[in-house]
Amino acid sequence: MHQIAIAVRDTDLFLMATVVRSAATDVYVNWPRNNDANWKPHTSFHASGQHHQKSFNKALGVRKEQKPDATFKGTRTVVSFGLATGEHMAVNEQCDPSKFAAVFEIPLALVQPKKYSTWAYVDLVEPGMEPVLFPGATIRKQEVYKDAEPWIVLTFLELPPNHESKA
Repeated sequence: MHQIAIAVRDTDLFLMATVVRSAATDVYVNWPRNNDANWKPHTSFHASGQHHQKSFNKALGVRKEQKPDATFKGTRTVVSFGLATGEHMAVNEQCDPSKFAAVFEIPLALVQPKKYSTWAYVDLVEPGMEPVLFPGATIRKQEVYKDAEPWIVLTFLELPPNHESKA
């Protein structure tokens, strides 16, 4: 199992999400929500190709896609999520780097105060390919994890200034 933390570096390091690749090629993105034992929100991309979101044990957006193994072709966003200043404090989950194979550390200075202007993307890509990201966005940080195929690409980006959120 390969685990990557997505964390914001303020004075301390705050965990925002984890990316886990199991030995069976399942890929999970989990959001820590320790305030409710029944709430385990996550996105799954299973070895079978099933891709879905799950919250309170209810699967949403279930679809069948290509398998996330060495035969994977192209690029696919597993999930993307907005991240604004202060949200790391709202989650308030300390990140212990020793519990992860890697930490995708986002400096607080890169996180914008306006909601939905900075985003974290988790993509699966065929080796040598680039993920398809929001058009016109500025990549603030990007790392590629090549522990297995398809590769996992984590990107933190800022949307174009003229982009208006509908949220």
